[in-house]
Amino acid sequence: MMHDEPQVARDDVIKGTDDDAIISKLSAVNLGYLDDSFVKHFVKRPSRRPPLINRGSYIRTRSLDAFTEQFIKSNIPPEPTAATTTTTPHTSAIIQSSSTPTTKTTAISPIPAAGIKKQIVSLGCGSDTRYFKFKAKGLSALKYFEIDFPESTAKKAVVIKKNKAFTDIIGDPDLKLGMGGTELYSNDYCLLSGDLREFTESIVPKLKAHGFDTSLPTLFLSECVLIYIQPGDSDAIVNWVGTNMDASLFVVYEQINPADAFGAMMLRNLKARRIELPGIHAYPSLKSQEERFTSRGWQAAGAVNMNKLHESLSEQELKRISSLEIFDEVEEWQLLADHYCVAWAYQAKPQQSETYRAQLIQLLSNSVSS
Repeated sequence: MMHDEPQVARDDVIKGTDDDAIISKLSAVNLGYLDDSFVKHFVKRPSRRPPLINRGSYIRTRSLDAFTEQFIKSNIPPEPTAATTTTTPHTSAIIQSSSTPTTKTTAISPIPAAGIKKQIVSLGCGSDTRYFKFKAKGLSALKYFEIDFPESTAKKAVVIKKNKAFTDIIGDPDLKLGMGGTELYSNDYCLLSGDLREFTESIVPKLKAHGFDTSLPTLFLSECVLIYIQPGDSDAIVNWVGTNMDASLFVVYEQINPADAFGAMMLRNLKARRIELPGIHAYPSLKSQEERFTSRGWQAAGAVNMNKLHESLSEQELKRISSLEIFDEVEEWQLLADHYCVAWAYQAKPQQSETYRAQLIQLLSNSVSS
């Protein structure tokens, strides 16, 4: 697909947002908010961010890490049990939903003790280090796919290939570069180049060519990504996942509430930096974020803003991060945090065995439950 010059310029601005995000994440790491030894390799000029930005980077990363960790760890007990299906999910770790779940119990037989193989797909991965951070802790999926524009993946591939810190974690002597240096392939990690606006016709065939399996439970991560493309294009991704995956969990982090005074100011500030958010008016609220999935037949969905995420931190963790730097902007933080959210949804299609479907639903439910 050819894109016109204004679109190319907009794409360049979107690619630049990754630089800003990774510098902010390194700032949070250097101050002790986050523990990540890989981020520094992607930043040429470190810069200390204001406390408001540091705390935002911390909550954003911690919440998505919580989903990812719980998904990797989630399993079904190796002895006969009962599957509890939540129609309105809880959240894991720091994330809690204000809604009350409705549950039903289904008798199931055990899955193999070895557990169920899983995949993770990071949409618009940028310089994200989640795969490396988790594998370094002994947590990994069967396959971890990352997708972004070729220019972004080329930069990432160079950093990974030249740094032993990354290649040792991948641990595959047959790690290969491909597509003119814009892609990387290994046993359990694939960095793929492509345009998410061409997901079904371009990205999906590429995923399948590198071992993507629609029958495996799969976590799809979108960290400030879907909101940058037109709703029709992002809906096409959600539709494809819901229709073609046997079992999937979709987690989205993005801006909301564009219509109030702060939201309007936020959009003006972004526009001054030539950043547009085509998706924000299609899914402007927590309710609409959930309905993005439930209206398309997903079994369960939830959404919380960053204030809720912040409030769910333990007293000990709040005390720890409060000791890292002076934080006076409480009112401004509450306004900002009300305009960012994490939304999630899961679905499992009917299987040949209803027992196995019940097991998949429990696994996905466990991924978003405490």
